[in-house]
Amino acid sequence: MMSAAAHHPDSTAANAATPGHAGRGRSRLSRLVVGAGGLLLAAVVGAVAWSGQGLGEARLRAKHGLWSEVHAPIDRYLWLHPRSPEANLLGAEALVKDDSLPLNQRIGGAVARLRTIPDDAPQAVEARLGEARVHLFLNYSPSAAEMALRQALKIDPEDGDTNYLMWKLRDLTRRSEDAEPFFWKVLASRPEGQRAIVLRDWYLSQFYPLTSTSELDRMMAFRISPIDDAAIVESNRLLRFRASEPDSPLCNGAMARWFRTQGDLPFALDLLDRTPVADPPEGTWEPFFRGTLVDVLLDLGEIDRGGEEFDRWPAGDRGRDYLLARGRVLQDARDDSAGAAAAYVESLAAWPGTIDWRTMNRAANCLARAGDQEEATAMRERAAKLEALMDDKIHDRLRIVLGQLDHPAALQEVVTFYREIGRPQEAEAWSGYIELLGRQAGGDGLTADAMPAGS
Repeated sequence: MMSAAAHHPDSTAANAATPGHAGRGRSRLSRLVVGAGGLLLAAVVGAVAWSGQGLGEARLRAKHGLWSEVHAPIDRYLWLHPRSPEANLLGAEALVKDDSLPLNQRIGGAVARLRTIPDDAPQAVEARLGEARVHLFLNYSPSAAEMALRQALKIDPEDGDTNYLMWKLRDLTRRSEDAEPFFWKVLASRPEGQRAIVLRDWYLSQFYPLTSTSELDRMMAFRISPIDDAAIVESNRLLRFRASEPDSPLCNGAMARWFRTQGDLPFALDLLDRTPVADPPEGTWEPFFRGTLVDVLLDLGEIDRGGEEFDRWPAGDRGRDYLLARGRVLQDARDDSAGAAAAYVESLAAWPGTIDWRTMNRAANCLARAGDQEEATAMRERAAKLEALMDDKIHDRLRIVLGQLDHPAALQEVVTFYREIGRPQEAEAWSGYIELLGRQAGGDGLTADAMPAGS
């Protein structure tokens, strides 16, 4: 019997040939796979290299101010390094400075990139400070800016730039009296030769808060001309802030203070009453807001409600705002002259208490009603002396002197003024600057062309 193979003479050859053909097929397939893998690897390596070059390209474009051309290379780099602090900082800066983009895109994109930088990164303070600047200068949102600054100061309480913006934010929102701690940090952070500029800026915050922000007001388009009325400039600023943050206790409190100074107490109260009760975390602006509310209510003669609002004061805050409100409530609503006098006197310890002759007179009246005539007389004398030192002629002269920081003899007048108002810290700081001028001139701090005192 013939086998099946005999009926198919080609089958043996076919079977014999199959392993060789299969081997050659697998070899070709392997070469194709290896070749494709090599191409893929080369493509990946090329893509990585291309992406990695993005940061360098972006920096080069940024160096030449080509901000609209920074986005693409930064995006390439962030595809490979999404958490890179350097790339996110530069990307945020490009968004802020690229005027060709819609404003909302610039604001949202910049803040998003800055927030990718964690608080434990070396660039954390720079990121939080950048976030604050975006909120303040692009979005006109002082509350959001302040929260970012607070976070930056938790990371580095001594950072000069953060303290400076926090100081100026106080000036911009009718809280110059709270700026002193930030001023001293700024002064300490600056080289000796730059401290006179900081000290002069502080003098303006202390005695001319309405115009101390003139450069920022110009930059933010609240002031168009140097001759613009300061009160109108301030109202432009506060209205714009409130438009961005209509429910903010900070913005409504500042706006209410402005209307109070203009004599429109009913509208000031309306603003405060329409502010939502809920406050930001930790009641950040509660003392400022509640102190303003108590003042407006007492000014309007709403004595009972003024006392009720004061009684809602947060338990953890007993600063100057609290003491002034307590003094007014005890004096005007509760007929406690001794308690009111004690609160007023305690409030004088913190700036601007040392020059607050109006509160000194209130304290004197309460002391007299409480039967302490001797202390009342001493307090009235102190108030009269300080009121005289606030005379326009004195400050007109000081502003002339402060316009010429290279005249040490004239600057002695500033030292004398601060000593007379009971501010030895500023007097010592100015004396240190005068000594620096003397060392630079090789003399005792006086120059031949110094402006004569009193000229």
